[in-house]
Amino acid sequence: MEALIGGKRISSESKISVRNPATMETVDTVPSLSREQVKEAIESAWTALDALNSLSIAKRSRLLLQVSQLIRENLQELAITMTRETGRPIKSSKGEIERTAQIFELASSEVRRIFEGKYIPLQEYEFPAGNERRMALIAREPIGVVGAITPFNFPAASFAHKVAPSLAVGNSVVFKPSSLTPLTQLKLGELVSRVFPPGAINVVTGDSSMIGDEFVTNPKVSVITFTGSASVGLGLASRAIREGKRVIMELGGSDAMIVLEDADLKRAVKSALLGRYDFAGQFCNATKSVIVRKEIEDKFSALLREEVSKLRIGDPLDENTDLSPLISGEAKERMKLFLDDAVSKGGEIIYKGEVQERGNYFPPVILRLRPFSDLKVLKEEVFGPILPIVSVDSDNEAVDVANSTEYGLDASIFTKDFGRALRIASRLKVGTVVINDTTRLRWDNLPFGGTKKSGIGRESILDTMLEMTETKLIVYSD
Repeated sequence: MEALIGGKRISSESKISVRNPATMETVDTVPSLSREQVKEAIESAWTALDALNSLSIAKRSRLLLQVSQLIRENLQELAITMTRETGRPIKSSKGEIERTAQIFELASSEVRRIFEGKYIPLQEYEFPAGNERRMALIAREPIGVVGAITPFNFPAASFAHKVAPSLAVGNSVVFKPSSLTPLTQLKLGELVSRVFPPGAINVVTGDSSMIGDEFVTNPKVSVITFTGSASVGLGLASRAIREGKRVIMELGGSDAMIVLEDADLKRAVKSALLGRYDFAGQFCNATKSVIVRKEIEDKFSALLREEVSKLRIGDPLDENTDLSPLISGEAKERMKLFLDDAVSKGGEIIYKGEVQERGNYFPPVILRLRPFSDLKVLKEEVFGPILPIVSVDSDNEAVDVANSTEYGLDASIFTKDFGRALRIASRLKVGTVVINDTTRLRWDNLPFGGTKKSGIGRESILDTMLEMTETKLIVYSD
């Protein structure tokens, strides 16, 4: 496939191969663009601003609905493309494509709220003198060109979360997908470009460091929105802020699930299964550890082992497949390092699935660990199907273990006592706490993001629109 700049397909001599992680076969190639071509994309986005903002808000809202319709018309093709490049089970890919269409619909409906404005009679204020002859309006305006960067794991939804709010408020976009999974986003870019003015959406592929650097240094880029690792995102943010750019950073997570002794264990096990092993755990808000009261640890572990053993590993295009491969051989090697580190420091493997020889499959693993162990699986973001179980003696210890990482994205608590859950939730240093359900939940128009190194700002349709517009105060005096 080719990149998309100014409504035209763009290639280059240098190519990047996109491989199917289940078979290691090459699915397609994409161009590795030069810096000059990336600058051309930014220039195209800059030039498109006039045409984009000449459209009324109502017109942009209707165009977003047209994009949503096109996505649904191409759902099957998009889902197959996503599964082939990510290894994500097809039933899950179909769900994400439908969600992507819904995100464009949400942007269509919410954009009206952003531009409602506010009238203020300044005679309410004594200072400065003469306010009885003045009035004020508070308005919002588009900020300009948005540079967007996403990781491999949510190609469709991540595209929608960054592109739909941008276009809704009148910002053009230069979008950089992961080189591991660019195909779905290139197809989505083409659908958007059928509806919006040329240059409103540009999709560039190539070297991440070079493209990120161009976003930071190019004065025509006003906002950088990034989803990915904390180390890369925080480095990018610090440089962008020095250039006076606005940043939205959705970074890593080390999300804990706390299971108290009065919990519904079957429900908790089901949530842990989804939270850790869906898409082989390759989500920022995947359940990264289970913190269990010692009174129920043995029973919980036995139930979890039983359910994990039922997971079906196979062709991701098969509707019956549950567990997918990891995205790359490098990711598979990282899981081996995590597991070796845990075992060498006293961790106990209480379940390990069968090893698959083909592709980037890694077996589902359950570990039993001591609290506050100096293990990488409890400190770092683990993007793979390894689930540590940590036994604790008290609610206070559970909170301390959950808060012991440098991340603070999501957490969940399982208990029948709502008041107890609220007390624990108030002490967890995270952006979202879910009671009696999985950490793997996100509502597209509610704030999503975290504390500490899990992010800067919040992403929802409405929150992103606010971040991507400027507030302007207009004062009139007669």
